[in-house]
Amino acid sequence: MTDWPEVQVCIIRPCGTVTLPVEDGGTITCRSAVGHLDTPETGLIAEMRARREPTPWRSVDLRDAALVEIDRREDLDLDDGTREALRRHVLATPYYED
Repeated sequence: MTDWPEVQVCIIRPCGTVTLPVEDGGTITCRSAVGHLDTPETGLIAEMRARREPTPWRSVDLRDAALVEIDRREDLDLDDGTREALRRHVLATPYYED
């Protein structure tokens, strides 16, 4: 036994994904933020364009917050067609129930 408390650290990758522990001792990888949309290989845009199996969202609330973020962020260099395709991709992505 140790007198030091156990600390869990959660690191969200630049693309907005995180690996979290679950009750059965395993882990899940999910999106918890929009992150850098253009992160090569793991960002939302790369996932959409490659038609890869989408990384599930941590919750429906986070998925819906991402949709708002995609619409409001002016720093994204996206044409209207790409922005709408990204919205459709996010809406079609599964999410974990709380």
